[in-house]
Amino acid sequence: MHIIGYDLLGINGDDGLRFAWKHDNYKIYVESAAFTQRRKGEFDNICGYTTSVSSGCILQAMKSQCAFCRTGNRIPYGGPLSYMDIAKQNIFMVLADMHCEDNPTLSRRPREFAYMGQGEPGYSYPQIRQAIKITNIALRELGQKVHRHIISTAGVPEMILSLKDDIKNNFFNEKVTLHFSLHAVSNREYLMPIEKKYPCLDVIKCMEDFVDICGEKPCIGILLFDNFQPHGRNFNYTNELKQIKEILSYINPKKFRLSFCEFNDSVDIGKSSEYNYGKAIEILNYAKNALPA
Repeated sequence: MHIIGYDLLGINGDDGLRFAWKHDNYKIYVESAAFTQRRKGEFDNICGYTTSVSSGCILQAMKSQCAFCRTGNRIPYGGPLSYMDIAKQNIFMVLADMHCEDNPTLSRRPREFAYMGQGEPGYSYPQIRQAIKITNIALRELGQKVHRHIISTAGVPEMILSLKDDIKNNFFNEKVTLHFSLHAVSNREYLMPIEKKYPCLDVIKCMEDFVDICGEKPCIGILLFDNFQPHGRNFNYTNELKQIKEILSYINPKKFRLSFCEFNDSVDIGKSSEYNYGKAIEILNYAKNALPA
């Protein structure tokens, strides 16, 4: 797998770079992204990276792609990436930041890797765990600090169980944590058909002891949809305070933290309205009271 190009994120690349990779065995491109700041709108001096684990998404091949995902709906599934291909993305992006003449401060920042680019990491864990080991070794040789690795999943309990065993057995020498892309409880199968195979409440239960093992609360992700209507599907979905209250009713505040994200719609996926800022603040304030840090 090799780099074929990049584009800028934000004004003049202030937010980072997005890279396109070409795999010799697959016809479609793979992407990864390097962000100068891992948190949007909040400066914490940590660079964030999103890494792909496959060419396209395996959920498409399983006819279970998420309704809101452009990768799953518009890009053909090519196949899984090897652990070397996954690690190569991480190491290349760090090297690019280390040698960025326009922003020399990037060379000294800790690194956070999130496996949530193309693909469902829950089905690529054997490759990811080895890629993390290689990344950690390479960054130690480069004199770089790893803040943590984040493995995202739409909900694959077998992966979560394997990750917990690896952490218990000290397989990793840097922190590895979880991000569960939940987004809905009621009628979740319309948005995320993987719900039919792995009910989200079972996934949440599987994660409840993760903070005791890892020392850090796993994250539950919620996209703020407003009247999202995917093409070819006879439903629409909105995440309002009512839905958030339902989600929070199943979550132990001592065991989890939440991440809210605006939904970036795409015209070739479906229709969606811009989320109301006031409603978003209302949801955020309610969640802060329900799940204190």
